[in-house]
Amino acid sequence: MRIAVFCGSSRRSPEPLLDAARAVGGEIGRRGHTLIYGGGRTGLMGAVADAALEAGGSVEGVILREFIEQDVHHLGLDELYEVGDMRSRKAGLDERADAFIALPGGFGTLEELAEILSFRKLRLHHRLLVFVNTGDFWRGLLEQIDRGIEEQLDDPGVRDYFRVTLDPVEAVDLCEATGAS
Repeated sequence: MRIAVFCGSSRRSPEPLLDAARAVGGEIGRRGHTLIYGGGRTGLMGAVADAALEAGGSVEGVILREFIEQDVHHLGLDELYEVGDMRSRKAGLDERADAFIALPGGFGTLEELAEILSFRKLRLHHRLLVFVNTGDFWRGLLEQIDRGIEEQLDDPGVRDYFRVTLDPVEAVDLCEATGAS
């Protein structure tokens, strides 16, 4: 299985979030899955990749050429795909994944999640997104999704597009349970 993980790359990431990223990456690697992610070596990105590699997993990154020039790319990946713009990066992550996991992140992560969820709503794919809600990080976004449903801007069925868990191991379980449906 190929699992794309969306997450932040901030060097200031707090330890509990880094621990969650390491747990997700380690679980993906231990189970023999391939981690697909943004290709960075810092913050949660670096933690998830390092843990997957240490556990014997395969790791592929999709990264902007600009980030390679800035020397923030991970140097130990099985594959690193260089792209010229963010739209190509998101497409590269999307087309390689059987399922998605969302760890905490900033604007870039939010943009990636919004696209995956909106593409699901448009029936361009039927893959699951799992939010790892460490420290209740995703509470605001989940409340916004519920608000959209309450205001009849979205159908209640959009809740089926994703699952929420506090447990990084369960996140991988949920991806496996849904496969590439």
